[in-house]
Amino acid sequence: MASEPKIRERRRGERVLIRIAIKVYGIGKDGKHVNEDAEAVVVSRNGALVRAVTPLKPGSSLEVRHGQSQETERFRVVWVSERAKEGRFDIGIELMESREELWGIRFPPAERRA
Repeated sequence: MASEPKIRERRRGERVLIRIAIKVYGIGKDGKHVNEDAEAVVVSRNGALVRAVTPLKPGSSLEVRHGQSQETERFRVVWVSERAKEGRFDIGIELMESREELWGIRFPPAERRA
């Protein structure tokens, strides 16, 4: 099991706890198309943790539409929880192309690593 400091070292930016209604369009673990309402619960400059009823296929691409701005962006599914909690799966997603202020949040400048 990875220690908390090691997990934080791998993270590329600050995370913000938030609740944003989104719509996800992708491929489920069963290979079927998914088109459903979901929620972003943690966001960063590079991705998000979302909660959805349907578990998505790790490694697959995903379109996410922001519930308020209606902007759509492409992500890659990087992690999916094994079990649903309260009827929803936790899903880690990563932006395919970096974009500022996708979530309506201005993140501090990214740190440069030597």
